[in-house]
Amino acid sequence: MRSKAYSTIFIPLLATICVIGFIDTAAADNDKYGGNKNRAIAKAEIEELMSCYAYSFDTINRAVTAIYSDLDNLEYLDPLNMADPNFAEGYERFRSCTTEDFVIEAYNVNGTALLVEGDIPAGPLPWVNLVNFFRADDDIASQSQHLFGSLSTTVHGRTGTIKAYATISGSRITAEGELVKSGPGTSTYTSDVVYKRGKWLLKKTTLVENNLVDD
Repeated sequence: MRSKAYSTIFIPLLATICVIGFIDTAAADNDKYGGNKNRAIAKAEIEELMSCYAYSFDTINRAVTAIYSDLDNLEYLDPLNMADPNFAEGYERFRSCTTEDFVIEAYNVNGTALLVEGDIPAGPLPWVNLVNFFRADDDIASQSQHLFGSLSTTVHGRTGTIKAYATISGSRITAEGELVKSGPGTSTYTSDVVYKRGKWLLKKTTLVENNLVDD
């Protein structure tokens, strides 16, 4: 009788434990590359982040009336800037592919730091305002073009890295009507990415200017 009672209780319990273990293992496998994403899809989504970066940066650089970014208050979103459709689109696009604590660092090819973590507040808005500040400095029109290639991506569970090479060119018209062209220059971007909010996001980007620039 005791043996039969044990069988009645123990066998269903063992089966339940096995099922729970299988579910946990399956869930871990599903989370490995970000919620049921296989490696190939995860890599493609991570690589798309560089397109987001380029599109955002180049769109902000086409802004015309967004001229109120302040180096001493980079966390302020000026409504007059948001009235410029290029600034607004670039900012919203950049915010869609970065974490709330996104940071960026920049170095000369010789290792000299141009911008290190902590120089500006974390988050997408300070970087957008910084880009806009230099765009608006004495310019009445500007444009830039980032072309990313040679992408190298790694995925480790819900984190990853992407390394990319960029060719960058641009032009601007100063308030005096002078056309100033820049580039093409080249930079190397290395970014840490995380899977959050159901998608891959840039968390930290380190860029190296391959052409020496003034520090």
